[in-house]
Amino acid sequence: MGEGQLRTKTRNFFLAWVQRRRYYAFVAAALVVVVVVLLWISRSLTDYGKNLSLNLGADLIGTIVVLFLIAPFLTRADRLNEAVLDRFNHRAFIRQAASARHRIMVMELWTDLLQGGYQDEFLSAVRDVLDRKVEVRILLLDPDARAAEQRADDLLQQTDVVDNILDNLRVLNEFKRDLPERMRRYLDVRIYSALPPVQMYRVDDHVIVSFYPVNMTSWNAAQYQTSPQAQLGQFVGTKFDELWEASSTRWLDQFWTLTLDDQNEHYEARFVEIDDQFYVSGRTIVEHNLRGGIDGLPVRIVNDNAKGEVKRSKPFLLTPLDQNSPDLAVALDYFNRKYGNTHQDVILKLLPSNE
Repeated sequence: MGEGQLRTKTRNFFLAWVQRRRYYAFVAAALVVVVVVLLWISRSLTDYGKNLSLNLGADLIGTIVVLFLIAPFLTRADRLNEAVLDRFNHRAFIRQAASARHRIMVMELWTDLLQGGYQDEFLSAVRDVLDRKVEVRILLLDPDARAAEQRADDLLQQTDVVDNILDNLRVLNEFKRDLPERMRRYLDVRIYSALPPVQMYRVDDHVIVSFYPVNMTSWNAAQYQTSPQAQLGQFVGTKFDELWEASSTRWLDQFWTLTLDDQNEHYEARFVEIDDQFYVSGRTIVEHNLRGGIDGLPVRIVNDNAKGEVKRSKPFLLTPLDQNSPDLAVALDYFNRKYGNTHQDVILKLLPSNE
């Protein structure tokens, strides 16, 4: 390669480098102009040269101190936040949660922090931080999603994934319902439908991450302790935000009740979905339509997502299930599994309308 070609290649590389960093180049050029103007204005001051040398020397010493003394301590401190743990330490996370100052974030399929011996202690910690206006965000998997079946397969069907998620959602629903309004506003629980690549537990600037191993629940697998500023922390933070704002993500209330509209009334009804077929608990609807009856009553499902988008479905016709219907036993089993073994109500099936 000739000398001329080398100079041309070097110049092109430099121009491309500057082009990719136009913002920084502009800022640097502006700073140079400001420095030159200030030096030109101050050239008439007494002992200009001495003062300039003194200030430049002090700045140089400060820069050296920052680069070689303070920066290594900051780097070492940041590395202390990074570690590999054998498994998830529930008690340690609960202690961290109890001392949270800004936020708590959980992204999971379901969490055993809401079960067994951890439940009372964890909910007590959450209640305390909500009282201090700490924001708590929890993302759990939709038990009706295909991803729940997929995870059950990963665990060789030895763990009832759906029941565990339902149990978590019931606990959170009751907990949130019993909170005072001033505390409830800081707790947000949402339900997503896509299997996430990782689980995440975060308290302020402490992040615990784990992947979903086969044949083992994630909290029994290796955990990666990191910070939100680290590459792994940024990755899981981005995934959390994507699921949190996804159009398919629902609020906790939307999992428990379905909004129906018959043009005259809005109904909030308990519901289950079985193979894309909706069944609703219809006692309230029946009471509001005693005169005209409900068989064939046209309704639409009114649904809004976590992004605030409101959608109205195609028309459905409400059809009561009689005692001899083969769908009744299946629907009741799903209702009992979702809402507990106390469900006694009229079950209505939503059939597509020809309108």
